[in-house]
Amino acid sequence: MYLQINTGQVPPTVELRDQDDFTSLSVVVVTPSRVWLDPAGLTELAGRGGDEIWRTQLAGMVDYAESKGWLDEAGRVSAHVRVENH
Repeated sequence: MYLQINTGQVPPTVELRDQDDFTSLSVVVVTPSRVWLDPAGLTELAGRGGDEIWRTQLAGMVDYAESKGWLDEAGRVSAHVRVENH
């Protein structure tokens, strides 16, 4: 059996699959290759709202992303998903 976790859903979904297979136990993580992030949310997470230099550098990153077509209509930035195995 295995747990399937879908991180592409909000909130992520968890399902138990192949419930009658007792020969293995695993976790399968289904994740998109890209996600959309709100620059204001990044500023809040960083705790850097009062840091003018940091906000200017973030704005430069967002401007670059926009020049490449990596912004959506809501102003969110497309970001790569990096999966690390430990």
